[in-house]
Amino acid sequence: TLLAVLLVYPLVRGRSPADYYGSLLPSSRSALQLVHGAAASILFLSVLFLVWLITERLTVEIHQSRKRLARRLLLLIPTAILGATIEELLFRGVVMADLLRSLPDLPSIAVALSVLVFAGAHYVRTVKRRWTFPGHLMLGLLLCLAFLRTGSLWLPIGLHAGGILMIMGTRPFFEYRGPAWLTGASIFPFAGAVGIAGLGLLTAFVMTYYGAR
Repeated sequence: TLLAVLLVYPLVRGRSPADYYGSLLPSSRSALQLVHGAAASILFLSVLFLVWLITERLTVEIHQSRKRLARRLLLLIPTAILGATIEELLFRGVVMADLLRSLPDLPSIAVALSVLVFAGAHYVRTVKRRWTFPGHLMLGLLLCLAFLRTGSLWLPIGLHAGGILMIMGTRPFFEYRGPAWLTGASIFPFAGAVGIAGLGLLTAFVMTYYGAR
């Protein structure tokens, strides 16, 4: 379904998928934003994990078999890149880009709607936790504003991929001691109060560093 949407949408707009998405992924110096975004997410989560370790809110303990752990680590980078790319093509390249074209004089409304769609999409399927929704809203705001500021998908993909890389890469080793509202949990370390505040700082950095389009 995701691939169908990604392929059909450009055709509806009278463009080939390669031409449409190519315009959002220019082969210029802006491609370096992919690295910048990944580095920013990795640094943000590294600091967050370090704080939890120092304050004994997190313990390190391998809780997967060696075979499963090796397979997870082997597929970690491809999974992070593929997952981030597909989600960004859909939520920023299709949903948000279409809203910005439909509401050219109301970019704040386009951003708000895009954030809600992104966050809500993570709860379409059955989930164990719903308290993580504010964290997904904050994450969506970061990614949407990164796209708005740069006009390309490189920075959002980098931010997103760096986050997946860190979260999925550390998951087999980390055990959260909580409370969850403070530290987050499992694959949602960004959903605790401190994580949301950190995402706010990261968003402010993106807004400041990349200026206004």
